[in-house]
Amino acid sequence: MVKVTVRELILQCQSQLLSDEAEREARLMVAHFMKMTPTALRMSYNQAVTDEVVLQCQKTVERRNFGEPLQYILGECEFFGLTFSVGKGVLIPRQDTELLVETALELIKDKKTPKVLDLCSGSGCVAISIAKNRQDAKVDAVELYDEAYGYLLKNIDSNKATNVTPIKADALSFMGDYDLVVSNPPYIAHSEKADLSKEVLNEPETALFTDDEGLLFYKTISNNFANKCDIAFEIGYRQGKAVSGILEKLGANTEISQDLCGNDRVVIGKY
Repeated sequence: MVKVTVRELILQCQSQLLSDEAEREARLMVAHFMKMTPTALRMSYNQAVTDEVVLQCQKTVERRNFGEPLQYILGECEFFGLTFSVGKGVLIPRQDTELLVETALELIKDKKTPKVLDLCSGSGCVAISIAKNRQDAKVDAVELYDEAYGYLLKNIDSNKATNVTPIKADALSFMGDYDLVVSNPPYIAHSEKADLSKEVLNEPETALFTDDEGLLFYKTISNNFANKCDIAFEIGYRQGKAVSGILEKLGANTEISQDLCGNDRVVIGKY
């Protein structure tokens, strides 16, 4: 093979990717296989790339163009300044969900040694991010499914989140005494499945879809913890009114926060 530089490889991958975020993804994959941070990558544009790295990037482009999420291919993603292992069977952490973490940290900022419960924890990105930013907090992370629970354990260990306790249980029936409950539950109605991209459908259906037109988890968790503690939910962008209504009927004062795109993303219920 003719030797190529980091810059040339990024441009090559970018031109071949069918993704809407081809430039960003090309940089991520090259940085990953070069074992470099994004900053180090920018400072190494003229460095020669080994044949092995070129082949790894070519295979990644092929898999990506077949609709496989880049995060699954690379086996990791960044969230709230931390690195999380991900793969088949666990929901990929998304930037929008960082708002749920920010909301949680604000809700517990005046509490000493707060007890926080993260339901439908998945990779643990929410629970671990809260815990790492509040070392005095006790965070319980509840996840039911085996594959996701494995990633939760791995991410607690790799991020040294010693104040997170993993619990294998059903979020719909789990109860306890907490200062705050947070959840990014399944919230897509089964009827909306045809509208989702091939890439999203690579993720576990148990983390995406639920009954009652996407409201089952909101209704059940709200009932389980009504008048016991504050609740913060991530929601679908069209669910603000419905989820607020569920909490308000149970006596909560509610607030809705928008994500960076201006869409409703987090609903808070305060008691």
